[in-house]
Parts: sequence; structure tokens; C-alpha cells
Amino acid sequence: SLLTMAHRTSPPTLLLLLAVAVLVAFAITFAVPQNKIGAGVVRGNFAATNVIRTCGPSVSRGLSAMAHKKGSGSTENGRDSQSKRLGLKVTHGKVVPAGSIIFRQRGLTVHPGKNVGVGKDNTLFATKTGVVQFSNGSVNRAKKSKRIRKIAHIIPAEPVAETNVEQL
Repeated sequence: SLLTMAHRTSPPTLLLLLAVAVLVAFAITFAVPQNKIGAGVVRGNFAATNVIRTCGPSVSRGLSAMAHKKGSGSTENGRDSQSKRLGLKVTHGKVVPAGSIIFRQRGLTVHPGKNVGVGKDNTLFATKTGVVQFSNGSVNRAKKSKRIRKIAHIIPAEPVAETNVEQL
């Protein structure tokens, strides 16, 4: 019916009708609070409710048009590196076979002594079968060096003691 009226009316009247339509749309969109949508039915104001419902999703700003699952967040925890199993492997006074690991370390916490070798990762190992012995002493033989360090030694055992060899 608006189109038939537009053909019969003059241009100033048509502009007036267009301005009224824009004002009504503006009033419906911005004048009604968002939490009051649909409340007109309870109060008996059927006309306002029907007008609001015909406006569609533009009225319900901030509300989702579709139902979606909320994306789950990630956690900052949940990762850790493997332990390196460093430290003492054979205690003082134990008999060990040649080639067994005595001490795993990063850097030289314990220095090699008699019959003890050092691996490329500073692991101390026995070069001969014998008894493990730890002591404190000067590693650097310089006269001014007074720093005392831990030293691991292997005291070679007699062939009779071979029966007490601890297998690692």
C-alpha cells in the first residue's frame, strides 16, 4: 500500500512519509531497552511487542543469533622435561667391575682420581675392578691452589674379592 501511495502523492509528501518511517524505525531500535524485549505481552502492550518482534535481529544487539559451544581454553601447565637421573650411582666402599658408572654429573662436581675415567658428559666410571673410595683433596697441583674438591678413586681389589662384585 505504501507503493501505491507513493505514485499518487507529491514529492514533498513522499519525503515527509520517508522521514516519519525513519523516525519510527529509530524509536523502535534505540528507545526500547534490551532487557524489555518481549515484556509488553506481560503488561498487555501487544502492539509494542509485535512491532519489536517484526524488527528481527537488529533489535537484539549483543545476543547471539545462533547457538554455539564455547571454545575451551588451554592451560599454561602440562609439560615437563624428562629427568636426567644425575647423581651418585655407587656408594663409598662398594666393589664395582671395570666400566661401571660411579657418578653422573653436569660439570665436574666430583673429580676423577686413581683408576677413574671421565666420559664426554663428565660421567665418572671405573677403569679397573675395585672398591669405590671418595676423598677430599687438591686437584690442581699448583702451589697457590688451595681449593679442596671431592675426588673419586677405585682401589683395585684382589682376585679373591671378585665374588662380591656388584652388577649395575
